[in-house]
Amino acid sequence: MKKYMMLVPYILIFGVIVLMAYIRLAPSDSAVWHQDPETAASTGKPNEYRLTGDLAPIFNIAAPDLATLVDELIEAQPRVARIAGNPSTLMITFLQRSMSVGYPDYITFKISPMDEGRSKLEILSRSRFGHSDLGVNKLRVEQWVGLIRGLVVGR
Repeated sequence: MKKYMMLVPYILIFGVIVLMAYIRLAPSDSAVWHQDPETAASTGKPNEYRLTGDLAPIFNIAAPDLATLVDELIEAQPRVARIAGNPSTLMITFLQRSMSVGYPDYITFKISPMDEGRSKLEILSRSRFGHSDLGVNKLRVEQWVGLIRGLVVGR
């Protein structure tokens, strides 16, 4: 029995390594994550943040131009990759991984044309794993909206 007890730490370490590898390498099904921010089902967990409806920011820029700006800006962010959509579809979903563990977060942007060359930007940011994200999704969305505002105003 004592001989087997000595193996427990090694088994635990191996288990942690396998879990970390799964978190980093698990495939992302774009059909699951590329959903309309306004109508996508809520997980009910605090690890998602939605900026839709009356809360969605409105920009004085045409929808195709805003979509291109969003795509270029977000793809330039660290540890981000586009997994679905493109500027021509006016809906784009990105994957961003946390720096340390590589936890995946999925962020979907939907750009809707409005009158007088304006556009509405709806966003859904959510974590794949866990229950709480300590406000990371909300902070990311607020920071990115601020960057987008700065670029639109600077045009």
